[in-house]
Amino acid sequence: MNKRGFHFFLSIFSLLMFMAGMVPSVSAQETTADLSLTKTADRTNVRIGENITFTITVTNLGPDAAADISFGDPVPDPLNFVSASCDKGLTPTYDAICQVTSLAVGESATITLVATPITNPAKSERKFTNTAFIGSSATFDPNPDNNTASLHLHIVGKTH
Repeated sequence: MNKRGFHFFLSIFSLLMFMAGMVPSVSAQETTADLSLTKTADRTNVRIGENITFTITVTNLGPDAAADISFGDPVPDPLNFVSASCDKGLTPTYDAICQVTSLAVGESATITLVATPITNPAKSERKFTNTAFIGSSATFDPNPDNNTASLHLHIVGKTH
């Protein structure tokens, strides 16, 4: 078989394999979006009886749009949930997780979480770390290293 005949045979064979479902079709490349999370607080030292406000922001660094994103903050044991609101997507009613339908490249969504320290007579002073996270996205994120953000907090005692 000459070179031309071999290429013709290979083309026909590939076509038959494709039609038989034995070769996957060429599909659009999977979309990816690097979602990045930041977290700030209006204070890192908080007294029992005071509120602390966290601002948690997810930003889509691209290269594609991101879909069906959940992110937020599972309020840690030393704190009581007071309220939360999302600037995009569903606003949580009893937790601090925001659901966003989509984020274009460069777009951000923010959840504002208010909490207050739990009264603990045995420990009026406590240090702990509070971590926010990106829970899920329907779009592949190639960089999971920037999907959490933590703050070190200190409950310094009761208000006077």
